[in-house]
Amino acid sequence: MTLALFVVQVPALIGHAFEVGDGLGRLDAAGRGRFVTAVLSLVQLLPLFFLLAAVLALLFPAVRCRAIERRHGLLPPEHPLVAPVPGPPPAPTGPPTEPDVRPAPSGSPTEPDVRPAPSGTPAPHFHQQMQAFLDEHAPGARLRISTRSGLSARVYPGGRWATRVGVFAPLVHLWDTDVAAARAVLLHELGHLRRGEQHVAGLGSPFTALVRVWPYVLVVFVVVPVALLLVLGNATATLTLAEVILVLFSVPKVLLLVVAALWSAELDADRWAVHTAGPDALVRALRRLEQGDQGGPARLHHPPARLRIWCATREESGAVQLLSALLWPSALLAQLLLAVLGAVPAYVLLGASRERATREALALAHHALTADPAWWVTLAVVLLWPLVRRVRVASGGRIAVTSARVHAAAVLFPATVLLVGLLPLVSRPSGGVFADDANERRPAPTGTPSGSSGGAGGTPTACPSPSAPAAPPRPRGLPSFTDGPSPGSTVPLPADAPRTFHAVAVTSLEPLSGTRAQQAANFGDRMRQAHWTLHDDGRLTADVPEIPALRSTGVRGATRWLTGRRTDRTDVGTTATWVEARLVVARDGTPVRLDLVRTASQSLRAVVDCQEFTTTSSTAVRLSLTLGQE
Repeated sequence: MTLALFVVQVPALIGHAFEVGDGLGRLDAAGRGRFVTAVLSLVQLLPLFFLLAAVLALLFPAVRCRAIERRHGLLPPEHPLVAPVPGPPPAPTGPPTEPDVRPAPSGSPTEPDVRPAPSGTPAPHFHQQMQAFLDEHAPGARLRISTRSGLSARVYPGGRWATRVGVFAPLVHLWDTDVAAARAVLLHELGHLRRGEQHVAGLGSPFTALVRVWPYVLVVFVVVPVALLLVLGNATATLTLAEVILVLFSVPKVLLLVVAALWSAELDADRWAVHTAGPDALVRALRRLEQGDQGGPARLHHPPARLRIWCATREESGAVQLLSALLWPSALLAQLLLAVLGAVPAYVLLGASRERATREALALAHHALTADPAWWVTLAVVLLWPLVRRVRVASGGRIAVTSARVHAAAVLFPATVLLVGLLPLVSRPSGGVFADDANERRPAPTGTPSGSSGGAGGTPTACPSPSAPAAPPRPRGLPSFTDGPSPGSTVPLPADAPRTFHAVAVTSLEPLSGTRAQQAANFGDRMRQAHWTLHDDGRLTADVPEIPALRSTGVRGATRWLTGRRTDRTDVGTTATWVEARLVVARDGTPVRLDLVRTASQSLRAVVDCQEFTTTSSTAVRLSLTLGQE
């Protein structure tokens, strides 16, 4: 179900990545904003690959088994590295003793000391005792031994119909010192086996791997690229930061569901161990193995030991059943709250007021209650659960008995949430989301979708079409070259002859409105590599995409004034680029000087629920170049 729900979101994630990446690329000619956006989209899609790996693990359990045993050093009991070393026949006299089994250090063979039993014959080795215990409670499960530390015991598939239980050094030591607690650990693993969970969870599960590696993925693929982007002062830093916030808050959408499912499985396995061996033995085992087996933030695939101990001591109260039944819908509700918390700062970064951003996020969350298929699927599953239970029992399977109160709570939780989503409690506020300048923002339509009545006198009003906005005007207050003829002149003045120049040095560089110092420096670096051509019709062109073709508007002596403009459109945005330039080409051998001001303004437009939202951003830079004639 988790895989299906996530696959439904994949087309929207890919489309969003292309849309945002293309918009950011218009602002950032170097492609850094687009690159970071692509990385963020990959992070959002990464859980899909783990879920697909989980499906492949189901189809090829033997391959998973070999990989697990090779990675963790799990060996059969008869392997020379872990098999007991036979010693001389012991004397028949002496006080009764128990087997003294101490694991060797990690990576070295285990050489147990087998002491005599009261009858004078050696007591069974711990391998044999553990295998006998498995045969009693789970016939067919085979034992595998590892001398490594860090884990206690894990269950994993040995094939399509076979199961293996891996035992590590800490459990061997616990078996030697507190056999009842060690048996409780094995009973916990066999609780997973009773549900067939070794094929989905257990050792080597892609689900647990997803939880373990996710903190490192966030650092490498999100924190580091975005930090570099902010340090470089990229033009898209603010927009990209808003995207980062949305990604960081959307990541738990997948992790919360996976963690909730794994925690439910662990708590249910604890319940079976408590029911079979009693709570005291399991509590002692959890306290002994807590430090080595449950530490670290990456071990979220197991509940905290304190929570497990609390549940183990209250197994009779029914609270544990209720907790397990509500973990999944609670995770769905938590991910919705995280989405709201992420949307508010993202809206604020993009220019919305704090009050407007909060109202907008709450309205979207209210709509998501009924739009998200997970809530409807969850309600359907819990409603059909009694029927599933009867089918399982009739087919010979074993399934936990859930009380009527727990089942009613599991039904009421998603039903109540869906009822809240269906009630008209929250609506999206009217008007635009962002407080743009009045002459650059179109008023939000007041009508209803085409075909319905609205407006004065019930006249139908059509929704605005989702097209790119008009080209934004040139920002006011920017410097221009006014010493020569009017820049608005459209008469091209011929050049003496076609001439080609290359940049020798950047003599001055000044960031203007909306541009950081590092952004201006990057623009200067690109201009330093440019080649310029003065054509015989008076046009000046450069081999860099930031500069449109410039046409001459006037000539006075060795000075030439030029201007150029280019408009680029996408489905959701329009970017206008203006360049004003002054070229001084003296005939006395003086170096050629080129002064220019480049301005880029972008307007983004979206239509949501028949409401139109627009936002505009601008960057500008001024620089002077020394050119050499080729």
